[in-house]
Amino acid sequence: MKKILFLFILGSLLLTSCNDSNSSEDDNFDESLYDFKSYNLEPFDIPATIMLPDETSNIGAATNIEMLHTEGDFKWEMNIGPNFHLRIDDWGDDKQILQAEKDKLKDLEFYKISYLKNEPELLIYKRELIVKGHKKASTKVGTEHTTYHIFCMKEINGIIYVFKNKDEGSPKKIVDLLEKSIKSVKSNNKEA
Repeated sequence: MKKILFLFILGSLLLTSCNDSNSSEDDNFDESLYDFKSYNLEPFDIPATIMLPDETSNIGAATNIEMLHTEGDFKWEMNIGPNFHLRIDDWGDDKQILQAEKDKLKDLEFYKISYLKNEPELLIYKRELIVKGHKKASTKVGTEHTTYHIFCMKEINGIIYVFKNKDEGSPKKIVDLLEKSIKSVKSNNKEA
């Protein structure tokens, strides 16, 4: 009986030590990024890595990453398939850019803005066209139009980058994927 108890305790200790040795790897894995793959932005003069939806994410037919950037320019356009579009702008040291975006949204006359997330570095909002019958609407307006938008400010090595979807907006599902990707952005500089 003592031998069985001893073997049971020994086995439990071994299992616990094996689990502890793997836990550091597992602690860094975010399960919400299971359908994503790492993409290095360094070749495009952004010293960071981003997680992007892979072919299992159901974002459209094509999953090839297309990065449009003119050398020396301050903006990048990333496309994956027909639906996933991410724009990245370099704003230098302007930490007020998110507030400027909020002010711009406040001044829109023909849209109703509903914030889904309003955080210090992240805005996700629904934009609805004000339809016929509203005092500010054109008499020609008659169909409802709702889009979703994301606007996120990230500081990477002292530079403020804005990550956002296309100006026309996107379906909510795509904005959710964009949010996961944008939140995954990490500096390649180990000291940052």
